[in-house]
Amino acid sequence: MDGRDAFTTVASLMTPTVYTISMDDSAQSAARLMAETGVGFLPVEFPPVGAILGVISDRDIVVSVLAKGLSTTVAVREFMVVSPETCSPSDSVLTAAQKMANCGIRRLVVVDENRHAAGVLALADIARVYPEVSAVVMAAAAEERRNAAAKQQYG
Repeated sequence: MDGRDAFTTVASLMTPTVYTISMDDSAQSAARLMAETGVGFLPVEFPPVGAILGVISDRDIVVSVLAKGLSTTVAVREFMVVSPETCSPSDSVLTAAQKMANCGIRRLVVVDENRHAAGVLALADIARVYPEVSAVVMAAAAEERRNAAAKQQYG
């Protein structure tokens, strides 16, 4: 089998190592963790439970913190994307890719039944097996970013 089965699961392509951050941590702590681990995306946990409440990206730190002149000590909860799109390890990769395209995003947090991070599925993971699908998702994500930028600029 070449890995292109319509039933290929998210679990088979996701990155199982997940670095997370608490919503109480600072933007600087998040940036430091990203630099140390070589990632640009962190799921945000609710500390006592470990459930995923949000996500942040390196771009969020630049656009929502630095560009606005906020202190790097600002808490992650102040700029995280709340209630992020997620998927399950048992979901099909094509279903996850469709969710990415519909939402204009490039990464999904893979969560278990308790909303704990089980992995991250990135567009790059999908591109290794489905390059044609990743091109469609990239175009949709770019369009979503253009729309968001225009909305922010023009109200």
